[in-house]
Amino acid sequence: MLKIDRPTSADFLAGGGEMGALTRAYNWSASQLGPPQTWPQSLRTALRILLNTNHPMFIWWGPGLIQFYNDAYRQTMGPERHPSALGQGGRECWAEIWDIIGPQIEQVMSGGGATWHENQLVPVTRHGKLEQVYWTYGYSPIDEDDGIGGVLVVCRDVTKDYLASAALREREAELARVQQIGRIGGLEVDLRTGFRNRRSPEYLLIHGLPPDAANESHEDWVRRIHPEDREATEKKFRDAVAGRVREYTVQYRIIRPSDGETRWISVKSTIERDENGRAIRLVGAHSDVTEQVVADLALRQSEERFRNLADQLAELNATLAQRVEEKTRERDRIWNVSQDLLVVADRNGVWRTVNPAWTKTLGWSEAELLNRTSEWLEHPDDGGITRAHVKKLGDSETTVKFESRFRHRDGSYRWLSWTGVSDKDRNYAVARDVTAEKAAAERLKATEEALLQSQKMEAVGQLTGGIAHDFNNLLTGIVGSLDLLQTRLDQGRTDNVARYIDAAMTSANRAAALTHRLLAFARRQPLVPKSVDANRLVVSLEDLLRRTIGETIDLEIVASNDLWGTLCDPNQLESALLNLAINARDAMPDGGRLAIATANVRFDSVTADTPALSPGDYVSISVTDTGVGMSAEVAARAFDPFFTTKPIGQGTGLGLSMIYGFARQSNGHVTIDSKLGRGTSVKLYLPRHLGDVAAPHASAVRAPELAFTGETVLVVEDEPVVRGVILEMLGEQGYRTLEAVDGPSGLRILRTNERIDLLVTDVGLPGMNGRQVADQARETRPELRILFITGYAESVAISNGFLQPGMEMITKPFDLDHLAQRIRAMISG
Repeated sequence: MLKIDRPTSADFLAGGGEMGALTRAYNWSASQLGPPQTWPQSLRTALRILLNTNHPMFIWWGPGLIQFYNDAYRQTMGPERHPSALGQGGRECWAEIWDIIGPQIEQVMSGGGATWHENQLVPVTRHGKLEQVYWTYGYSPIDEDDGIGGVLVVCRDVTKDYLASAALREREAELARVQQIGRIGGLEVDLRTGFRNRRSPEYLLIHGLPPDAANESHEDWVRRIHPEDREATEKKFRDAVAGRVREYTVQYRIIRPSDGETRWISVKSTIERDENGRAIRLVGAHSDVTEQVVADLALRQSEERFRNLADQLAELNATLAQRVEEKTRERDRIWNVSQDLLVVADRNGVWRTVNPAWTKTLGWSEAELLNRTSEWLEHPDDGGITRAHVKKLGDSETTVKFESRFRHRDGSYRWLSWTGVSDKDRNYAVARDVTAEKAAAERLKATEEALLQSQKMEAVGQLTGGIAHDFNNLLTGIVGSLDLLQTRLDQGRTDNVARYIDAAMTSANRAAALTHRLLAFARRQPLVPKSVDANRLVVSLEDLLRRTIGETIDLEIVASNDLWGTLCDPNQLESALLNLAINARDAMPDGGRLAIATANVRFDSVTADTPALSPGDYVSISVTDTGVGMSAEVAARAFDPFFTTKPIGQGTGLGLSMIYGFARQSNGHVTIDSKLGRGTSVKLYLPRHLGDVAAPHASAVRAPELAFTGETVLVVEDEPVVRGVILEMLGEQGYRTLEAVDGPSGLRILRTNERIDLLVTDVGLPGMNGRQVADQARETRPELRILFITGYAESVAISNGFLQPGMEMITKPFDLDHLAQRIRAMISG
């Protein structure tokens, strides 16, 4: 609150120029205040100060806010108010802006204390027109007895300064936008202290420093440089500072503190010196050129991306006009030296401004490029992609990224990589010439395709030989057993018939197992994924594993506490663990130790050991033995199909390849770590699943239940033998059966009024497949239960969303008891 001492002179209205004279001549006796001799001392003292100062001031006094002002304030008023504003009530005088200043005055008059307002927009009518005037002013209360008698206002018209500052801010924002698009980091170094006392946000981003990083010393910068580049880079810097040169240019590698990544940095700087030639300040620009260096090592020392990027950034204590000029000069310099192609276009895509890089890259002059759209430069096969993205910027999107081809003056085309942004009524775009990178990528792709084809041919050769060998052995067992069975039956003999049947079934089951392993390796084995508790599954296998590995091998199971759940086919997981246990047993003929452990594992990034895994959470199941181990060459081929180190007849070479296929099909991975004489450790990684864990898998064989009266099953199968076997089995179980040889005939039955309790259909039907039959059947029979039969996963969708509620799948070959159980369970469910 303003405290004003009692004046020593009684003539408090003396002086004050024109306003002093007008104040003295005013008939105050006719006003609310009465004659000046009766005015409160605080008002008289405030008026003496007001009239005799050269700073714009005015006073509002009393409940009516009677107005006084001085010559300095009179100069800011128009003829509409002066001199009538003298003695007038503030509300009447300033009615047009009272909604702005009224609450502020009320705050002071009610005892809220002094207020200060900077750059306040107060539109007022002056000289016959409404002007947008910006004011900086303060309200101070004037005491009267124990309350507030009035308000003393000190003010200044700052419109010119404010508008100049706004123009500067707009220029600065435009410069920052160009720097952001071009990924240019600016900095300023005080060479007398060694501290980097100003760094732009782009600089901090490029160098991997936090946004709130404080000033750093010269030593901090040196430690960030790659050890192989550190000595040469620092020497070049010190030589530049010690010499008489003005420009300092260098390219080096840094190790970013934020992520430990190595990046190539290109630096362009200007060194300022005093009158004695001593270096005092460095102003520079940093660019991340890693992609360019990696793409073509021969161009590591290419032209600097920016010439004379930043000139001296003078202290911001100069006038606003000087600051605008400096910022404009910096913007133009960046625009001119950028190697990237910069363009500003209007909303219709017409080019209004281009930088010199266009002429350097494409050969066209600035005059040829301006005031036209990009249509005449675009490659005819690109379908107007550039104009389409410009339209997106104009309609709704604010940022676009794309590639297109533009014609060079010599008639050839250059590939350009674009980034475009929208700002008010302008579109800004940066294009980079990536023609060389495109050519290199095409060469690399051709090489990779050639290598992949070679690998495919090698794998086909391995598969052909391995499959032919194993299946010939199995078919020999089946055919030989059936021949002997036929001979005995022709002779009327039934002795040894069961043995021949058992031998044929054994070979057939081995053939079925071989096809399942082949499908698992090829990742086409149909899985039935469920939420699995790996701890529970491993513990449930303990008795079986102990019987499998024998008494000479110690088995240890280490189950992790709080193990996550995983989503996989529990049958396939059991098979994989049993396979690994058998391999471990064979690797320890003289006994040893087998350990199975579970654990939670989190991968924050792709690693060399698990390149196929995406970052995330996984459940790990490791199987470790103390056996003979493998050499590095053997371990590298362990997952190859038909590769085995076991003697002929003791292994197919598909065990580990089947496990690999199961893991990859379950969105996981499997690794192997083995050394000769030190044993082997196989780790199976399965993705974490947050759902509820399914009930334990039951493997006990039950006798099939007979059908109830009237239950009907429709069988759609194109293979006559398979269809006949299924129909005969269903008939023996007491079911009423219907049959169809293909999808259309099956649908004709389904569209009748026949009672059908279950549809059994092959997935791989000719023409209309089994899933299409099921979808159309459910249009008229939405509650129909469906059992799919498949010999292989014809669609990748089978393991991901293929089965809907009320649908199940069984894989060929299957035994009839198992099929009967599945049918009984589905009909009764």
